[in-house]
Amino acid sequence: MGIELSMEVKDIIQRMVETVKRYHLEMMNTLVLFDTLLLNRLFATAVEVSSESTLEEIVSEVRKLIKNKDLLEQEENNNRGFQEAIASAEKGEFFLTCIAQTCSATDVGTRFSQDLAFVFSFATDMAMAENRKEVTYEDVAKSFIENLSENMLEVFSDLEINVPEFKEHYEGAIAEKLEEFKIPASLTGCITVLNDKFKDEAQCDILGRDKECEEIWRNMMKKTKRNVILVGKPGVGKSSIVYKLTSDIVNQRCPEMFYDFIVLSLDVNNIIAGTSLRGQAEERFQDLIDLLKKHDNVILFIDEIHMIVGAGAVSHGEKQDLSNALKPILAGDDAIVIGATTDEEYAQTFGMEGALRRRFKTINVREPKTTEVYDMLKESIRQLEEFHEVRISKKMVEMIIFYSSCFNHNTSNPDRTKDLIDVSMVTARMSGKDHVDRASIMKNFGANFEEFHNMSEEMVRSTAYHEIGHFIVLRFSDKLINREVTAISIIPSDGYLGVTVSDATEKTVNCDKSYFTDLIAESLAGRIAEKIFMKIENNAGAENDLEKATKIAFKMVTKYGMTSRLGENQIYLNDKDYQMQTPAVTEIVNREVQKILDESAKRATFLLNKYKELVEELVNEITKKGMLSGKELNSIIELYEQKQAVTCLLYTSDAADD
Repeated sequence: MGIELSMEVKDIIQRMVETVKRYHLEMMNTLVLFDTLLLNRLFATAVEVSSESTLEEIVSEVRKLIKNKDLLEQEENNNRGFQEAIASAEKGEFFLTCIAQTCSATDVGTRFSQDLAFVFSFATDMAMAENRKEVTYEDVAKSFIENLSENMLEVFSDLEINVPEFKEHYEGAIAEKLEEFKIPASLTGCITVLNDKFKDEAQCDILGRDKECEEIWRNMMKKTKRNVILVGKPGVGKSSIVYKLTSDIVNQRCPEMFYDFIVLSLDVNNIIAGTSLRGQAEERFQDLIDLLKKHDNVILFIDEIHMIVGAGAVSHGEKQDLSNALKPILAGDDAIVIGATTDEEYAQTFGMEGALRRRFKTINVREPKTTEVYDMLKESIRQLEEFHEVRISKKMVEMIIFYSSCFNHNTSNPDRTKDLIDVSMVTARMSGKDHVDRASIMKNFGANFEEFHNMSEEMVRSTAYHEIGHFIVLRFSDKLINREVTAISIIPSDGYLGVTVSDATEKTVNCDKSYFTDLIAESLAGRIAEKIFMKIENNAGAENDLEKATKIAFKMVTKYGMTSRLGENQIYLNDKDYQMQTPAVTEIVNREVQKILDESAKRATFLLNKYKELVEELVNEITKKGMLSGKELNSIIELYEQKQAVTCLLYTSDAADD
């Protein structure tokens, strides 16, 4: 026949089968179909506005009727002789064949009523009359409405659903849905329809993030406060999460209520461009709001959403900015807004705007562990190989992941690795190669191997002791077990002499005083290791470490209440409060901060002395290679612990002999 069931219709049949299973029914009928159709947002809204009851009440009553024995018996009587006719159905009975196949595929020997078969057959006729290749959800819904059985008319009467009003509302909703989505001329260049990016079953090139996506879907399915803000470092894939959501909408891999949704991306810079005169920005804002109010199936994505605070304000302190213009939308259910920003920008904007912050569900997007990056980039790699006509092996990708963690500190994974794979393919292609090799990779890193080889032995070893010092405290601290070191490098890059790279393996929940003390100890450990092993005092290279340690200690005293010196009931001091305090309070704060730093330094010193032999082994190894991977570090430690165990055993044996 050249016509098929759409994915939505197949989903309808599947859900009907599941309902039959759930209630142990012997027959699929139009009441089961009605229950399934109510899952659709447009259909459900049309039903609700045509009835005196709420949607929840209607659904509850329908599910009671589905199990009603009298109705089932009546349906059975009306259906006599029909099941036998199905067995000899012609191929032209499209629905009968399809539903029989569906039931067979789900291993359910379910029968179906004549009324139900007629609904689907009529839907097929409508599609064929318009020369369409698919039977759509709308075909089935319209056919159901136009061919209400006697039983369904009685059900509608019992539920006090006005049939003519229901038909009118649903037809109007469909007409509005089919109306071309037009972006106002004033917003041209400000709005992008992301759905177009994923037509023809294209999918997002960044895989994974299922946990984050599930949390977003769950929040957007709420009745109120459906907005989401994604917070994380640059490059962790916040935008990619939105692309994945859009791809799932276009390809109908999302909750059914979002099948018809449109995802718009707003460029904040463009919406305020050229609007220096009073009123111009407000006009664009209003056009945007009118667009969102007109279409209730819109998700608005705002990358760098912190920019909406103050965007469009003509003068300092003016409140008519984009954030204030959007607040009514954010508070209602006209549209859903997904924003993305960094931790720092979020703190400086949303952190200071409580009314705005409350309208969003905050989702923290962490940087993936190095072991997760390759799987996340599989689709991206495939697309890049196809574009460049250059292949790259898993081994080469893993090399890029390792080197990038050591030498490219300005961005985060997975974007960091994706960009380096892209440029490595370009390098290979320019060299006439059809594959990425080590030479193609190494040309694109900021590592200064020449400088490393020309460094004095003293400088190399001091850098090695510094980084190994950080590692020892990270590895053997009681409270930092959630962090796994994946690489250590003492090869200069991007202004760094060395770097210790770690992955967070799990979220730290119990951030007590000892946790922060260990965290400070790790920051101070590099400098302390240089002092213990090389007698180097006050190396300027420890500036960042000292800054980090001091900030943590200051927060412990002024914000976390981890001292009793400021009163029995610890007071909270932000930066402004601290600056306004009396000299006496300032002196107490400074002394407590210094006390914490001293305690942490003692902790670092203890661990470094305890593992002195291991420190020397690691330093000797890294000075030879310049770099050590997490696997290499673990191997050295394993051998060290085995040796220590043997030594301990021999000592115990000798003591017993004595």
